[in-house]
Amino acid sequence: MFGKSRAKLNQRLVIFLFFLIVSTVIWYLSKLSHEYSTMLSYPVRYENFPTGKVLVGEPPRKIQLKVKAFGYTLLKCKLSAALSPIDLDLSKHLSQSFEGSKAKHFILTYRIRNGVAKELGSEILLEGIEPDTLFVELADMVEKKVQVKPTFEATFERQYMQSGNFSIEPDIIKISGPKSILDTISVIKTKPVKFKDLNQKITKKISLVPIRQVIFSNRSVQFTLPVEKYTELTIKVPVEVENQPDNIKLLVIPKSIDVKCNVVLSKYFGLKPNMFKAVVDYNFIENSLNKKLKVKLISVPEFVGLVDFTPKYVEYIIEKR
Repeated sequence: MFGKSRAKLNQRLVIFLFFLIVSTVIWYLSKLSHEYSTMLSYPVRYENFPTGKVLVGEPPRKIQLKVKAFGYTLLKCKLSAALSPIDLDLSKHLSQSFEGSKAKHFILTYRIRNGVAKELGSEILLEGIEPDTLFVELADMVEKKVQVKPTFEATFERQYMQSGNFSIEPDIIKISGPKSILDTISVIKTKPVKFKDLNQKITKKISLVPIRQVIFSNRSVQFTLPVEKYTELTIKVPVEVENQPDNIKLLVIPKSIDVKCNVVLSKYFGLKPNMFKAVVDYNFIENSLNKKLKVKLISVPEFVGLVDFTPKYVEYIIEKR
């Protein structure tokens, strides 16, 4: 008995919900057939700037339109408004006034009313536009050349490594925009990229990170990273003395260090000791312990990697000339 009562109740609930939905739809369609006045928020897009001028600051990006239309037309319009910006032609509608020697630029929205009404179509009556004035700030456009800096990470397969400096083409681009913005830009960066398990040279087009209100001569650059197989090598490098007085001769023991490094196969036979530079500094003798000076490896060829050397300290003997 309880089960039958529950099934009967569920059947009544389904019937009730069905008629509720149907009546709601009918009511909604009935309402859409009525005429309404409402406000629509429309985006605006500025175009055709005066020669040598560029938009700066934060100009108004939306205007409010007071419109009158049937409900179904307004619904369709609201759904599409975000995708249909109103183009403001500055060459036609821009006005200016002066406060002292400074020019002030603005657009009187009543001047664009006919164009906006035409864009809305005959089914919508345009009753008004708010605000009545759009203030915009323009500045002189300037140009400069800046360096491009890639942002990347790379990992390599076993026994492979980067075999030289990366290259980008072009490595310098021309940018244009307001002077106040260009003065803050010293480099243009690429969008970050990651390369995994490389076993050969890679060449890839990389997009530049855009900067608002700045125009780039190039939107992307070609990035090249040389990759080769490597082998391990130990090479003897002589130790030089820095800051040695003219009347003193400093002898170091041993005279050279063993530098252990990875070198790409194509450069293996071309690697020479004079491509490295190992030094000790005479100025540190007073602070040295047990008559030993620390060795510094200050120059290494670009095509070698994972550099280590021994010994890290050398003994010394001071002779007068």
